Amino acid sequence: MNKTFDFIKQVYAGKTISRILFNWQVQNNCWNLKGVCVDLASGKNPSYQRYWKLNCDKFIRSEYSGDNRPDLVIDLNRKIPLADNYADNVFLFNALYILKKPEENLKEVYRILKTGGSLFLSSPFIANEMPEPDDYFRFTSQKLKEMLNETRFTEIKIIPYGERFSAAAYLLHNFFVFNTVRLFVFSAALLLDKTIPKKMRNSHPAPIGYFVIARNRH
Repeated sequence: MNKTFDFIKQVYAGKTISRILFNWQVQNNCWNLKGVCVDLASGKNPSYQRYWKLNCDKFIRSEYSGDNRPDLVIDLNRKIPLADNYADNVFLFNALYILKKPEENLKEVYRILKTGGSLFLSSPFIANEMPEPDDYFRFTSQKLKEMLNETRFTEIKIIPYGERFSAAAYLLHNFFVFNTVRLFVFSAALLLDKTIPKKMRNSHPAPIGYFVIARNRH
């Protein structure tokens, strides 16, 4: 799909600039995934599922409530009710920040992943509080890497998405009542993000969030 057309389509569907950039990360990184795939915090018909390309033998959609009829109801603050070495791919999108002990959850994810399995994770950085039902953390890239290293994940890749201007547009999303205004503001924000010196982006990043890929190497 043409990226410009998709951008316009998502804006007019009411998506935030954060969601648009996150969906593109899913599109870029979650493709041709096989085996057993587990989405640990799916929600109801999330837009990112229209952007990945999975070739799973088995797909398990889970969430903390049974209201949306997931395959599995899971409290991510507790032990994940799946066997050791069960999954080839685990998705943990925009959920780590609502957990009381995120390190314990990452240990559980590592446990259920097969050797060579992959974790795909996203976490907000510049964002308003979003209690779902709780909201405890905003993680820097350094902290994300530290937690994953301590859990023995390897080949850790942390990708920031968004920067200062798009982050500001995201925080002000509800003030832009009309989608046409949002389209203009979001477009301008993305262009202005590109004017930020690379040195500043690398040494003092201010992204909307981080997209992370990590491997299990038992």
